[in-house]
This record gives sequence, C-alpha cells and structure tokens, in this order.
Amino acid sequence: MPSHPNIPTRLLPHADPPRHRPADTSPPAPAYLALANSLENQVQANVFRPGDRLPSVRSLCGDHRLSMETVLHTLRVLEDRGIVEARPRSGFYIKWRRQLPEPLPPPLRLESSPVAVSKLRHQAFSIGRSKGIVPLSNATPAPEILPTAKLGRMISVLARAAAAEVIAYAEPAGHQKLRTQLARRSSDWGCLMKPEDFIITNGAAEAIALALRTVCAPNSAVLVESPTYYGILETIETLGLRVVELPTDPQSGVSPDDLERAVRSIPKIGACLLVTNHSNPLGCTMSVEKKKRLVAILARDQIPLIEDDIYGDLCQPGHRRPVTAKAFDREGLVLLCGSISKTLAPGLRVGWIAPGRYRGRILELKTNLTLACPTIPQMAVAEFLEHGSYDAHLRKIRALFADQLQRFSNAIARYFPSTIRVSRPQGGFVLWVELDPQLDTTELAARALDQHQIAIAPGCIFSANGKSFRNCLRISCGYPWSARIEQAMKTLGQLIRRS
Repeated sequence: MPSHPNIPTRLLPHADPPRHRPADTSPPAPAYLALANSLENQVQANVFRPGDRLPSVRSLCGDHRLSMETVLHTLRVLEDRGIVEARPRSGFYIKWRRQLPEPLPPPLRLESSPVAVSKLRHQAFSIGRSKGIVPLSNATPAPEILPTAKLGRMISVLARAAAAEVIAYAEPAGHQKLRTQLARRSSDWGCLMKPEDFIITNGAAEAIALALRTVCAPNSAVLVESPTYYGILETIETLGLRVVELPTDPQSGVSPDDLERAVRSIPKIGACLLVTNHSNPLGCTMSVEKKKRLVAILARDQIPLIEDDIYGDLCQPGHRRPVTAKAFDREGLVLLCGSISKTLAPGLRVGWIAPGRYRGRILELKTNLTLACPTIPQMAVAEFLEHGSYDAHLRKIRALFADQLQRFSNAIARYFPSTIRVSRPQGGFVLWVELDPQLDTTELAARALDQHQIAIAPGCIFSANGKSFRNCLRISCGYPWSARIEQAMKTLGQLIRRS
C-alpha cells in the first residue's frame, strides 16, 4: 500500500492490516489535498478548536516537508471548505462553522420622546469596575493592554522637567502641542485641520455635552441611533432634550432614507448625534457614500451633526482607518468629538471637539464651566502622540481586539442557544447579542451578577424608554481572553438556556 504519512490510518477505507490487502495501484492523493484532509480531520477531532491559530506556513512546510506553494494551496482548500479564515498579518484561524445571523434593526418610529433613565444605566458603569467581577459590561479596554508604564514615565519626566507649566492653567482651548498633534493626525480622518480648530475637553463625554448645550434649544429633538450608547441618552436627558431613535443596521448603520424621513416629519430638531465608525453597541460603520449623503441631508436643513468618533482608530487589522463624516462638511455644521479613552488611557480624561462654525460659542461655554482642562494629562498625551509610537500601539491593540472579538463570537456560537443573533463588528470591541423575544436580559444580568459575579449590559439601557431591546445584551471584549472569561461565557449560555 502506498504510504500516506499525513493521513491517519483510521481515515483510509477498509483499514485492514496492510499485509492482508492487495497492492493499491491508485495514485496517492496530491500532497496539498492529503495535508488538507489531515488538518480537517484534526479540526473534527478537536485537536484544533474554533478560534485557534493554525501553525504558520513556515512551520507546516517544515513539519510536513512540503513547499510553501503546496502549503498555501492546502490553506486555500481549507478556506474554500469554510474551515479556516485568513487574518491580515496574523495567520490562519479555525472558523466557527455555525454562522450566526446578525441582529435585526427596530422599526422606524417618526416621533420624539423624552429619555426615561433607568437605574440600570447608573449601575452599569460602577458594577463592571468592582473587584472580583468578570467585567463584560463596560466598554473599556483592560489596563494591561494599554501603554500604562510608558505614559507613567512620561508624566514623571514632565512633572520634573516642566513643573511650572504643569501646575499652571492651560489655555481654555487646550494645550497647543496637543492640538498640533491632533491637527497632524486629522488627515487620517479625511480632514485637514489646524490646531485652532480643536478645543480640548474632559473626555468625549464633555465634548458631546458642550455640543448639545450649544446647538440645541430646550425641549428640542436629537436624532440618535437605535440602539445607542446609554451615556449619550443620559446626557440628552440631563439637558432636558428629546430623542428620535433611528433604526440602525448592524453593518451599515443609520439609513439616509430613514434620516430624511425623520427630518421631514419631526418638528424642532436641534441636532443629529451619531457614532459613524464602529458604533457602540452594534460596531457598525457607515460607508463613505452614506456619510456624504448624511452630511448633505442635514446641511440642507441646517441641522448640526454631532459626530462621536471615539472608536474610529480601532479598525480591524488590514483595514484602513475609516474617514469621518466631518471630512465632507463644507459648512461647519459637523461637530467632531473624540477621545483617547478607548486607545490610551481612560483615566486621563483627555478628549476634544472640532466644532466648526460653533467654535466661539463652545469655547465660551467651556471657559465658563471649567475654565481649562488639567495640564499634565494634555502634555502627556501630546508627548505620546509625538514620540510614543502611537501607530505601533494602535496596530497592537487592533490585533488584540480583533482576536478577542473572534474568541467571544466563537464562545457565543458554542455555548449560547442556536436561535440567537450576534453582531459582526467592523471595529471596536463590543458585541450585541439578540436572544429569543421572550427572554428578559435585565433578569439575566441580575442572576449573572448575583449568582456568578458576571457583569453584562442588558439591552434596555440602550433605548430611550428603558424598555426596548429587553431580549438583547451587550458584551464587552475589552479584556484579554482567559479561562475565567471562557467559563463566564459558558455560564451565561447555561443561564440563557434555563431562562
């Protein structure tokens, strides 16, 4: 019998001892096919599990004494069979072969309504930070994946070398060096900005609040995504504004057609507030064409767009950073907000706003409220952007988040019921899960926390009325995958099945 070194004997037909078999005159399987079959069998035997990385091309060449061309042919066969997927600059990974459908967007309701803040919104942030909790609720990156030590050293050096500047007030608009660095980076966003286009804020939350206070009259309506980040809803409620929730597709975001219908039907619209890149909680990104149309529709009626780009830098590896809607603003109607909270250091509370035609009013309001932001965090972030290898750091965390999203998605497919839907984010690090309609994730979140110390974010807190999306939940993938997290995902699946 011909030798088949890469195919286990148990896979061959009629596995009698070779001495009792007649000579096999059929040609051996091509080497690439033999290796493909062997690897597929190992996947079926759970030698490789969904989410696992295959050995490198070089390792497969050496282990099986095959050429690189043959191994690449093998991997193409496995891709065609739907067994592996290539990740740019990362290698080949085992796919979870049960492709879960994505969540469905809600229907369009052409009405504005007040925000009914649920106590759960206030609890969501604090619970996820408690010691001993498996932190799947807060959209914050784990401290261990951030450049904490490098930033700490920079702050120490700055505190000694520029002590007089550190303890003095910064300019109300923000530290000049930081605004210069942001202007240099703005080309990545599709914009060409100057340092004076920026005002530094205490995180993106203050930037959004300043924008809303500036452009919205009392009791006016704000167009938002649905579902939308609960922090945005809280700010809108605090300011006494109303919301119009626009259905959001988990891949392409808000429909310009829905936006146009809302603009024509809803009176007294003060602003539109959207996360156009890697939104929270869906992870969707609007296409360039949709962004252009979005800006044009709003400009026609002179409605300001408050664009939250806090996740813009967190695209998937191998993909270009998406441009902002601000790139297509010709009338100064787009107020672009951002922050380093998702990429560098949430605790430094460094954000910014590029407010276009509203700069004077924003700066006056900012000065009246807080005068200026703390100096040393601004200096540290400016230093990191200039000398801290920020782009290399972004490449690292983009790969980490992409891997974590894949691992969490695989765990959901493995442990959760087969009837669920789950988002497939194009960036960021959160997943949106839609369960069976009869399930209440508020109760699920309470049981997970009380009985198993697992924190998740129930879907109702992402709606204005606190009642929609009750069968949905958001899972943060900001912490590195571990045995503890896998056990938590398995436990969640068991709780869901028993609900």
